[in-house]
Amino acid sequence: MRTTGGSRETAGSAGRQRRWLPLLVLLVTVSLVAPMAPAVAAAEDTEPPEWGNATRGDDTTIELTLYDDTSINTNTIQADDFRLTAGRVENVSVSSASAPDSNKSGARVSLLLADRIDQNNVTVGLSATGNITDGAGNELPDESVTVTGMDSVTPKYRDFNVTRVNSSTAEIVVETHERLRQLRISVGGPSLDSLNISGFTERTGNSATYTREYTFTEEGEYSLLLMSVTDRNGNNNSFSRQRTFLYDGSAPNVTVAGPGNATVGEQVTFSAAGTTDDQGVESIRWQVGGDTILTGENITVAFASPGSHEVTATATDPFGNTGRETRIVSVGGPGAGGNVTVRRVNATTANASVNGTGRPQRIQPDSGALVSGQNGTLLRLSAAFPRNESAELTVRARRPPSSFSAATGHTAVGRFDVDHGSVPATDATFTFTVDRATLAAADVEPGAVALFRDDGEWTPLSTDVVGRSESRVVYRADSPGLSTFVVGIEQPTPAETETPTETATPEPTTATEPAGEPDIVVTNATAEPPALGPGDRTVVTVELENRGTASGDHRVVVSLNRSVLATRTVTVPAGETRTTEFARSVPANATGDLTVDRRRVGNVTAAGSGGGFSLPALPSVGIPNPLSLWPDGIVGTVLGGLLGVAIGLYSVLKALAIYLGY
Repeated sequence: MRTTGGSRETAGSAGRQRRWLPLLVLLVTVSLVAPMAPAVAAAEDTEPPEWGNATRGDDTTIELTLYDDTSINTNTIQADDFRLTAGRVENVSVSSASAPDSNKSGARVSLLLADRIDQNNVTVGLSATGNITDGAGNELPDESVTVTGMDSVTPKYRDFNVTRVNSSTAEIVVETHERLRQLRISVGGPSLDSLNISGFTERTGNSATYTREYTFTEEGEYSLLLMSVTDRNGNNNSFSRQRTFLYDGSAPNVTVAGPGNATVGEQVTFSAAGTTDDQGVESIRWQVGGDTILTGENITVAFASPGSHEVTATATDPFGNTGRETRIVSVGGPGAGGNVTVRRVNATTANASVNGTGRPQRIQPDSGALVSGQNGTLLRLSAAFPRNESAELTVRARRPPSSFSAATGHTAVGRFDVDHGSVPATDATFTFTVDRATLAAADVEPGAVALFRDDGEWTPLSTDVVGRSESRVVYRADSPGLSTFVVGIEQPTPAETETPTETATPEPTTATEPAGEPDIVVTNATAEPPALGPGDRTVVTVELENRGTASGDHRVVVSLNRSVLATRTVTVPAGETRTTEFARSVPANATGDLTVDRRRVGNVTAAGSGGGFSLPALPSVGIPNPLSLWPDGIVGTVLGGLLGVAIGLYSVLKALAIYLGY
C-alpha cells in the first residue's frame, strides 16, 4: 500500500511539472524581452535637441532654454560649449524647464558671464568645440539665438574741453567711449544756462565726440560743469568735470607817445607802453603810412618824405579784443644838404646853424649826444624855424639853478640852455636821458621825471618814456619854443610834523608794495585721513609760500581722479606763507587719486579707510542624488536592459528552485 501509494504520488508530481513548464518558459521570455523594449525605442530616436529662446537674467546672466522629444543630456553642457558675440561664459547652471510642447522635455541653462557686457544685443551659439546631445546622442545643431537688453556698462569719460573761439564764444567738446542719448552741462556765471545733447554734433570712431559752439550773453567768468551722460541703452553716469571761460568784450585802451613833428630822415620813436587792458595786452601792431607794418611796444622809424603821416598802433588782448589809436606826424624837409650843421665844442656845448624850412628840423651831431651833463644827456632836439631864415643856435648843459626845487617841488638833475638869437622857434621836441642810478638814488620810478621850461616861470612839459636800457631811461618832451630847460624828478611828499603838547598817536601809513613778481609754490599738502572710501569725509591742508618779491594770488585746486572737488584763491604776501584747509566728502561713486595741484595726497578705493576685506563668493555645494549618477542615453538604456534580464532570470530560477523543492 505505501509503495503503491508512493508510485501514484510520483506520477502525479511528474504530471504537474510538465504542466508548469510552458508557464516557466513564458515567464523567462517576458523577463528577457520587457527590459529590451525601451532600448529599442531609444535606439530609434533620431531627432536632435532644439534651441528655445534666450532672455536677460541680470547684468551678468543669460537664461537659455533647450528642448528635446525625450530628454537633454545635461551632463554634456559646459561653459566652453557656447560662444557669444560679446562677453565670455564663465560658468553654467542647468535646471529643468517647461516645454511649449507637452510631448517634449526642456532644460534651462543659465550662462554666467565673466563680466558685464557693453552691448545691448548678444547672440548665443555653439562654440567650435561645443557638443550638447539628447539621451539618444543626437547633437544640438549649430544654430544661434539673440538676447536683448544686456548692456549694463555706464558711459566712460574720455574728455571735456572748453576752447575759446572768440571773446564771447567757446567750443564745447564732450568725449565718451560710446554713443550717448543724453548729456547735461550746467553753465554758471553772470548768466545761468543748462545744455543738453540737442545742440551738439555727434562724431563717432574709436570714441563718441559731441561738439557745439556756445555764445555767452554777458561779460564775466563762467563755470561749465559736465553733470551727467546717458548712453543709448539707458545707462547713466555722473562726472562733475569743471571747466572755466572768461568772456571779456572790452578792448584795450591804447595810448601812443611820440613826436608830433619830425624831419625827413630823422629817426623818431613811438611807444605804446602806456596801453592798458584789464586782462593784459597780448600784442601791439603798428602801421606807419599806407603799408609799413611793425610789431612791439616801441618802434623807431624815419619818414622819407615831408607832409602829414599817420602812425597807428593796434593793441590786442588775450581774448581777441582790439583797440587802436592814430597819431598824425608833421614831417618837414630834410635837415641834410646844408640846412642844418652841428658842431660840438665839447661835451657840454654844441653850436648849430639852421636854414629854416618852416617845418621841424632835427639838430643832432653825426654821432653821439648833442650835449651831456652830470646826470642828464640831451641826445637831440628838433624845432621849426621860419622858411629861408637862418638861425644860429648854442646849446649848453649846465648846473641847474638852486631855486628850481623850491619853485617846483622837483629835484633838478639836468639843465639845457638853447640860445637861438632873435629868430623865432616853434614846435620843439627834446629827446634826453636820465641815468638809472640817479632814479635809484631818488627812490622813484621812471615816470616821476618831467622836463620843465623857463618861460617866466617853470612850466612842466608833456614828458614820455620812449626807451629803456640797463643804465638809462630815454624821454621825449614837446615844447612850444626854445629857452632854458631843467630835468626834474618829483620829490616824495614829506611827512607832516607837529610839535604836540602831549604824546600823539601816529597816523597809520600804507606801505607801498615793492615792485617785483610773485613766485608762489605749494610747499606741503596733506589729507586726513589719506585712505578713503566713496562717501568718506576728509580734511585737506595746503601750505603755500611766496618766494617772490611782490604779493600775489594762487588758485589751489583739489581734485579726485582729475575731477575738481574744490578750488580757492589764496593771497600770499611776498616772503610769507599761508595755510588753507578744505573739508570735503568724497562722491558716492568716485574712486582714484586725491590731489592738490596735481600732487597726490590721498587715495579713494572701494575698500575705503576701514581696512577690512571681503571674501569672494563661493559656488554653492550640494549632495548629489545617487540616481543622477546613472548614465543617460543608449549606454544607460542597455545597462538597464541587462539589469532587468538578470533580475528576471533570477526570479525565474528562484521560483523554479522553490517549485522543485530546492
